[in-house]
Amino acid sequence: MSALNAGNGRGIDEIDLRIINALQLAPRSTWLSLAGPLELDAATLARRWNRLSESSLAWVTVTPGPQVLGNIVTAIIEIDCSPALLDAVAARLTGLAHAVTIEASTGRADLLVTAGTADLASMSRFISEEVATIDGVLALRTSVITRWFTEGGRWRLNALAPAERGVLTTGDTRQAGRTRTVGISEQDRKVLTMLAYDGRTPMRELADAIGVSPAACKRQIDRLTSSGLVALRCEFARPLAGLPVLATLWCRIEPELLDNAGRVLSRAPEVRNCFAVVGAENLVVQLWLHSPAELDAFEIRLRQEFPGLHVGERSIVLYLRKLLGHVLDQNGRRTSTIAPDVWLPSRTESPGNR
Repeated sequence: MSALNAGNGRGIDEIDLRIINALQLAPRSTWLSLAGPLELDAATLARRWNRLSESSLAWVTVTPGPQVLGNIVTAIIEIDCSPALLDAVAARLTGLAHAVTIEASTGRADLLVTAGTADLASMSRFISEEVATIDGVLALRTSVITRWFTEGGRWRLNALAPAERGVLTTGDTRQAGRTRTVGISEQDRKVLTMLAYDGRTPMRELADAIGVSPAACKRQIDRLTSSGLVALRCEFARPLAGLPVLATLWCRIEPELLDNAGRVLSRAPEVRNCFAVVGAENLVVQLWLHSPAELDAFEIRLRQEFPGLHVGERSIVLYLRKLLGHVLDQNGRRTSTIAPDVWLPSRTESPGNR
């Protein structure tokens, strides 16, 4: 029996996928409000979500919005490791809050790290003082990201029918282009840290933790999301839901064609991340796939759509160790969380897991 259809309480079935899809669209909605669109009673939805959450199969967390991504420095760090110390290097990187996502990969690098810092100077210190000094790191290459066309928080399942998706009010209210730039305060960071662990934390619990009223806390979260600073996303153990393959394509395209290619590729259902980088290969595309064979089909479509695009490197992730601060096991289950905080000073690690 496949993990997708497992009836032993450890897998993710089709109804679970519908719930996850609904929470991708409306992450903090009540079960009562989701009962109608999903055609299930609220008690059943709550029971199923509790099982998914308690089994570390699915969780709601925060994701950066365009206002944040446009005002911090993000980079992809390719790391070559001593084979005997690969696991030790990955474990050391996992504890660093600035190392947001960590992938053990095929291809030209042993580890692929997505990192975020407040500015270029902080990124330089992070790489030279915290990454390059790890015992077992033989070499590294850094590609600074210049533009995010899409990121993992916008990726969606296709488990709901269009009419069902239309009924749900999306929680992805990123309006950076229509709102003034706003900053993130220390109080905002406290709320975001709590939401990183559990994006469905009750409003009263959030409010009590930061010492404000529930109404004030709601206004604070609404400001953060409506301004495009952050959004909420529902993640899940993809290998147990039929999406075990994460692939990366390093592409080169003429600069005048880059924006259009990035925008078009961002709409492809397989695309998890798509961003421009500084380097000979100036466009990186990351995909969620059902099998490695699908990578060839996607690449054929890519070349048909953009004849001038050249794929210089392709790789498949062997083990997604950390995803947006969440440490994962080989099956994609969350084992702990190290809340991402790009504003932490250099040489500072997470104070601990929860």
